[in-house]
Amino acid sequence: MLNGYQFRLYPDPAQQQILLRWIGCQRVVYNATVQEGRHFRRFSQRMVGTAGEKVPVDQEYSRFITERTVFLRQVPSQVLRNGAVRFLQAYQRFFQKLGGRQTAWLTAELFQFIPVTDAVTGAVTGYHLQAGTDKFPVGIIPYVAHRPHAPKVSIHDDGQGRVQLPPKTIP
Repeated sequence: MLNGYQFRLYPDPAQQQILLRWIGCQRVVYNATVQEGRHFRRFSQRMVGTAGEKVPVDQEYSRFITERTVFLRQVPSQVLRNGAVRFLQAYQRFFQKLGGRQTAWLTAELFQFIPVTDAVTGAVTGYHLQAGTDKFPVGIIPYVAHRPHAPKVSIHDDGQGRVQLPPKTIP
């Protein structure tokens, strides 16, 4: 079974800072959602009036953008949404008794693979990874793929500098 592809990105220092900011903001949303769930569970145990109410488990992230966390507005909203979605997935995996770890996640709105073609044959020899949005550009990031791959729909950082590509390709 093919679990995905691995490749290593080689961003320049400016791109690295942007990506680190994105990863950090995604983790802020993830961790805030975890803390919120813990707070609701503790509060519901102590208050008789809230007995039986369910802990809100959703993908909403806008409530975490406050005057103390204005830095969250400096990243694409898709990055923040993905942090909330990662929490929901982890929450569901926990109750299914499945393992997992926290990773950063970029969806197709935040990157694209640009084919590199051979000038003589016209064959695709590889890809360049262009990351970012119009409002939050990152640029073209060089990378080395460990095996040939087709363009993908999402990217996961494994926390060790390697990037995971799921095996599903863009239709």
